[in-house]
Amino acid sequence: NLFHENLFPSKILVEIYQQILALYPYRKMIIKWPGGKKWLYKKHSSIFPNSYNNYIEPFFGGGSVFFDLAPKKARLSDINPRLISLYLMLRDDPEKLFYGTLKLLETHTDAQYYEIREKFNKTKKGSPILFLYLNRTCFNGVYRENLKGEFNVPIGKRNSSYFPFQLSDFLQGALALKDAEISCCDYLDAMKKAEKGDFIYIDPPYIKYEKDYDAFRKYNEKVFDQEDLEILADAANSLKKKCNILISN
Repeated sequence: NLFHENLFPSKILVEIYQQILALYPYRKMIIKWPGGKKWLYKKHSSIFPNSYNNYIEPFFGGGSVFFDLAPKKARLSDINPRLISLYLMLRDDPEKLFYGTLKLLETHTDAQYYEIREKFNKTKKGSPILFLYLNRTCFNGVYRENLKGEFNVPIGKRNSSYFPFQLSDFLQGALALKDAEISCCDYLDAMKKAEKGDFIYIDPPYIKYEKDYDAFRKYNEKVFDQEDLEILADAANSLKKKCNILISN
């Protein structure tokens, strides 16, 4: 390991190491995310287009498909401002995100978890470091908000603070996101930016009548519902003549 866990590496060393890491694809997802599609590209790579202009993903979530495809140009978005803040910090300051999260995990206790959760909920965007700490230590990695927009998932019942990462994993994540446009916006606003020849990957939240997936629906204070799904379908149909579109659920 080129880095001591208690020291921030020099910028020169980081730049050299990033050049080495650029030779390898990013594979470790640093966050747990409900309904993630880590398996999709690995099992069904043939359903993805071979060439396209921009890659657009309006429900970015855990980002598994993006990281597997590694497109040269990407527009990534999600309506969750806390999630977007995390990806912006991963892209722009991966060392601080890694060491800040690691420090909290080293002192993880039940009491600390609920103190951090309360602190996290005091701001709309939240802190990316607190977000990642909560994500790694909460019950099953579920992200759920109540109607007030507060993260309300309890602490994990087992040793959920497992953090199988090194700084190199975060640096690889930063490289993968380096040229991506990352924004917090509604799925319709994201899809309006689509141009001829773009590829849009859509993986919307589960909808209300799928009661067995209730925990997976409450990503935000506004729950994605049947009406949203119908609006999404209309938007996709309006773009299908000029864009490649893949929808999963």
